[in-house]
Amino acid sequence: MSTGTRIIQYISFPASDAFVNNRYQFTDGLEKLKTVDGHLGSFWGLQAAEEGGKTGYLVTIWESVEHHKKFTASDAFSAAMASLKPAAAGELTRFQFTGVRGSPIPGLQTAATEFVIVRPNAGTSGDAVTAAANKAGDSFEQKGYPVALGQSAHGDGVYIVVIGWPSVAVRVQDRSINVIRVSHVSVCL
Repeated sequence: MSTGTRIIQYISFPASDAFVNNRYQFTDGLEKLKTVDGHLGSFWGLQAAEEGGKTGYLVTIWESVEHHKKFTASDAFSAAMASLKPAAAGELTRFQFTGVRGSPIPGLQTAATEFVIVRPNAGTSGDAVTAAANKAGDSFEQKGYPVALGQSAHGDGVYIVVIGWPSVAVRVQDRSINVIRVSHVSVCL
């Protein structure tokens, strides 16, 4: 096993009617990812109905940067992207992150997973974003919610926060920690 930095690949897309009505029809194609060297896990689904249910997502976890690069240059990557085409009603938005705090896998295995994409405002350092995310992460973990933070593998200053919730209802009700006011970042949900 490589000792390189793990990679979180996050893809979101406007969900097609085919994906909304039967996302399990895509299982076979996405399950093939499990056979790729360095693949640690895949998770896909649809935005919660309470939030509109119109965005699909695919998250894959890779053992290292090298494994992810090898995958993206392979026929398996082309096949995986081709299997997503009928799932998407528009363009795919893709990010790759390296882990900064925690593993995303516990949060991805919960009943409801929240993804927060964070873009620092001009002049804000990555250290400030990491400090704010770690403070928020401490609050989530104190309540028993798994959280992970990833930083863009491309050096563009984008971050991801992955939070695991026991249900969408708990996420909506628990305003004490899920409304984070940070003046130095733009948050994209």
